[in-house]
Amino acid sequence: MRTFLSLVALSAAARAADPPTPPVPNRGAFDVPNSAGAWDRFPPPAKPELPEWARALSLPLPKTAARMLVQDHFHRATNPLGARLAADVRHEVADALNSPYGRASAKADRERAGGAPHAHAALVLAFARKLTLEGHAISDAEFARVLKALGPKDTTALVHTVAYANFQNRIWLGLGVKGESNPLPPVAVNFDFDAMKSLAPARPAWDDLKNAKGNGLAVRVEWSHTDAGRVARALESQKERELRMPIAPPEAFEKLPESERNGAKRILWNTVSAGWQPEMTRVWFAGLYAYYEEAKVDRVFTNATFWVVTRTNDCFY
Repeated sequence: MRTFLSLVALSAAARAADPPTPPVPNRGAFDVPNSAGAWDRFPPPAKPELPEWARALSLPLPKTAARMLVQDHFHRATNPLGARLAADVRHEVADALNSPYGRASAKADRERAGGAPHAHAALVLAFARKLTLEGHAISDAEFARVLKALGPKDTTALVHTVAYANFQNRIWLGLGVKGESNPLPPVAVNFDFDAMKSLAPARPAWDDLKNAKGNGLAVRVEWSHTDAGRVARALESQKERELRMPIAPPEAFEKLPESERNGAKRILWNTVSAGWQPEMTRVWFAGLYAYYEEAKVDRVFTNATFWVVTRTNDCFY
């Protein structure tokens, strides 16, 4: 026993005399590169084939085209109405506007979605066509039937879908694009818009455009015949009408970012849209602001054009 204790004591003394062993760093099971090194080892991000309209807009308005690709994917792939009904609505609008590209694209989406038509498809599609061709003629009773069938959230989504389909098809018709022989599905791609450099070509100064000469037919619009008093009276009578759509509950607006919440307080149509379908409202304004940034349009010109369009459509707004 005495011998064992002596050995233990000698061993302890030897360990005390040796220098301490440095700890082995915990390197983990694998070497881990930084983000840049990791990206160098990954395959490059997929770049899916782009539809003709996006390629046509990529030169003059690249950021706007990118935003429109996001809009297109949202309305076709994640539309609150569901893929089948959204495709049916888009087809109805394209047919009303005689847009072959729009019809083909919506038909392809409908075939991919499959399934039976919506229970209220006939009512919804009749509303979509009338809203496209003569929206001013939709009566309170017609709107009430749609609202009763769909409820406020889907009715708001329906109006947004019809509006976007009109916008999109008129862009296609204006560009003269013919589309792909087999219409492409919606493009799912994430763009880093904050890092996206301005690639749009320089715009000529508006003062220079005033002196531009064209060889086409010149038409002067006579605005002077408009009776300002009659317009004012019509505006007041419009204000006195009861709302067709109920306003979303207060908690819907509490969830919005401050800028969107403030916008919803100022403009009534935005109150309805942002309250019931905030994402649809958000994706639209993102595209609009990208266009303003790139096109650098004169605001007087855009507002005058807006007035011409709303006047042509008999839209009181």
